[in-house]
Amino acid sequence: NSVTPGLGLHFENARNITRNSSINLLVFPWQKSSYAVAFVLHSNKKSWKLATAKVGDLLSDLPTPSLLLELSLADSAASCSLDEFLQNQSSYDALDGALFVHTTITDTSVRDAITKEEGSGKSLVIGEIDVCPNDIIVPCYLGIGLANHHAGGYYWARGMGMGASLPAPGICVRPASVDNDRGELYWKKREPGQNAKETTEESSNSNDGKRSEWADFVVCGDTVQLVPTSSILSSCTLFAQLLGVRRIGRPLGADPIVETIWVRKQNDIGDVLWVPQEKITKCQKI
Repeated sequence: NSVTPGLGLHFENARNITRNSSINLLVFPWQKSSYAVAFVLHSNKKSWKLATAKVGDLLSDLPTPSLLLELSLADSAASCSLDEFLQNQSSYDALDGALFVHTTITDTSVRDAITKEEGSGKSLVIGEIDVCPNDIIVPCYLGIGLANHHAGGYYWARGMGMGASLPAPGICVRPASVDNDRGELYWKKREPGQNAKETTEESSNSNDGKRSEWADFVVCGDTVQLVPTSSILSSCTLFAQLLGVRRIGRPLGADPIVETIWVRKQNDIGDVLWVPQEKITKCQKI
């Protein structure tokens, strides 16, 4: 509703702005004497979000969709400091399993209606999420996640270490049928005559430690994480920030905390680099 007096504004790609578009102006401190300004253009076809996370934020406070790097996993994969590692585009594949797309469940009405009529565990659809898998560029799957509290503490424990990126068996992701800007989580049901060892007749939950039954308990507003099957650090332009979160050293059951934020840059030859924007201080690690 207000802009700092004397702030100069510069529009790029202004020809894409139409009468049916609306613009949000975000102004936030960048340095002591300057401001970073971002325009979020909402058109009829797409709505791009600007991540406004800061160091010290908890996972549950982060905007979605966001691109996350689990720092404990990334540290063990990197051959040097992460700041140096993220300056070399050819190294990004080593971070497979440490990257997550943080997203929110936005609609479970289809599942809820079937559950009301037929009972739980009968719906093919789990719910919609606020990111379309096509925008992530590479295939992705639903992981157990970085802080899974959807059905008690059992899954939080199963998600420690590399467990966070383990797939929830039998659950797939596809573009939502109604809104192409969103995705949909669903159960892949087995048809009669296929490999009987793949799963059960009634459900894709393979019962191997029950790694996926929690998905039937998510509700609107819950957050989950998708895991890209290969690195998206250079190919996906959906995210301007990379949020480094850490779980080790946190109290049991606590949310991961944002320790480092990198921003996307491009060098003179077109390589995508991630440069530090902000790092956590000791007093913020509480």
